Amino acid sequence: MRKYRSSRRHIEQEQKHPEASTAPSIRPVKEKVRHSRQKRKHNPLRAALAVTAGRAFGAISRRLHLGGGTSVPGVVAQRMYPGVVSYLAAQLAYGSLMITGTNGKTTTSNFVSSILRDAGLRVWRNREGSNLMRGIASSLVIRARPTGRLRRSGQAISVFEVDEATIPQALNEISPRIIVFNNLFRDQLDRYGEVDTVLTNWQKALEHLSPETILVLNADDPTIAQLGNSFKGQIVYFGINDTALNLQSEQTGEQNHQVIDTRTCSQCGHEYEYAVRIYSHLGHYRCPNCGQERAQPQISAVEVQTEGFDRYRIRVQAHGEEHTLIVPLPGLYNIYNALAAIAVARTLGIDWEPIENGIGQSKPVFGRGERIQADGKTIRLLLAKNPTGFNEVLRTLFADQEKRHVLFVLNDKIADGQDVSWIWDVDFERVVEHTSSLVLSGTRARDLGLRLKYAGVPEAEMAIIPSTPLRLQREERGNSARRKKKTATPITIETATHLYGLKQALDLALEQTPTGETLFIVPTYTGLLELHHELEERGLTSRYWEGRDG
Repeated sequence: MRKYRSSRRHIEQEQKHPEASTAPSIRPVKEKVRHSRQKRKHNPLRAALAVTAGRAFGAISRRLHLGGGTSVPGVVAQRMYPGVVSYLAAQLAYGSLMITGTNGKTTTSNFVSSILRDAGLRVWRNREGSNLMRGIASSLVIRARPTGRLRRSGQAISVFEVDEATIPQALNEISPRIIVFNNLFRDQLDRYGEVDTVLTNWQKALEHLSPETILVLNADDPTIAQLGNSFKGQIVYFGINDTALNLQSEQTGEQNHQVIDTRTCSQCGHEYEYAVRIYSHLGHYRCPNCGQERAQPQISAVEVQTEGFDRYRIRVQAHGEEHTLIVPLPGLYNIYNALAAIAVARTLGIDWEPIENGIGQSKPVFGRGERIQADGKTIRLLLAKNPTGFNEVLRTLFADQEKRHVLFVLNDKIADGQDVSWIWDVDFERVVEHTSSLVLSGTRARDLGLRLKYAGVPEAEMAIIPSTPLRLQREERGNSARRKKKTATPITIETATHLYGLKQALDLALEQTPTGETLFIVPTYTGLLELHHELEERGLTSRYWEGRDG
């Protein structure tokens, strides 16, 4: 146990930050090791100037209501001193963790952060900004003094959620203590390219990774698991061993609607065979030609029990121990996120009590099952940004065969991926006869309406409210407005053809949801941002950058 000073200032700090009053069981990274990982020699004076300028521009941005000032500090600081991220990260006594993958980065980061805080550490995340380098830079800059030194770095560890395409750049600036690779699915082909392209970039980045870094890999994803084939450092695998979750044994035909992004062996090109398929290409696989097979996970869920829409009870085996804990989030994919967090915690030597508390008491984060109250109704936000993610959201949403009130938001902006042809790989047949009300919105709402029509959803059951009207509709609308005065007409599915914009779509969806019931909103990424902004304007939720860590 560390010695406590008796000064008034120290007592006040302990009261303000109670998590720091518990001595963590995690060993800090040796200072010599932290500084030996730096990629370049640093200039402390330039770093101090960069931090000062970044913080100043962030404050100005917030003052002028140009945003939350969450990315500007990083952008400015990096332009003034490109090495600022490496310089600041090396000051963290407990090092840095990185979490990446196509799906589950934010939730896994939240689980890990909750566990670490319960274990006694001060945790800094890039939750305020993006998962690109500017967001990582901002998360460090806003926690630094004008001198260029991090505040309370001796008690801190960083948890960085990192975009798949940013991993090479991030590893060039920071040598993480642990890096988690959760999964790899087809996502935003116009930005990332195919799965093989992303994998190749990751493999090249790992070639220069320090062997002191620990890899935490999903054993059930053959694309992820092969990252460990040539790595010389420590590897920890996690996966699901509960064979009752095997889609291939179900009689519903669900396995026929799965998007398989990885089919063939990375060594010989032969198609994998699966003894158990959890979803998509995740499961227990083996190549019948060369014998490459799923690695045996050190952290595994041996039993998964559903106890409601957003509650799972899982029995976990870890290094010979067995424990039961609660995952309070919807979707089977969150079992993998929890296992990844457990693998990180056990690798750091954290006891089971902080793990059980950290995961069991976690709340849904920004759009990942987030719950918002609105005039006696509940809104649930379920982000879905690629075929596999959307399929799993639909699988979770309609698993109990109950009819739901649903609002789908499909955008094709740069952050979403401008090619939306992937919606034809989504199992929208699940929606048929399972909605009490259905509203479609976004820049590509009409495309989604066509997809649902082919899935078997009657047009009369869909209210399509796109972001903007077509040119001909704009002209007709203008002529109609000139011919007659506007009258207050109740919003119904029949009048929805004259409505445009997400605000109107949200109004209609809420009107069709009875008091006491839940409206499930499934948006793509920019749709989620727009929805959150609208909900913030209505005073229903706080801004996403508020309530920051550390």
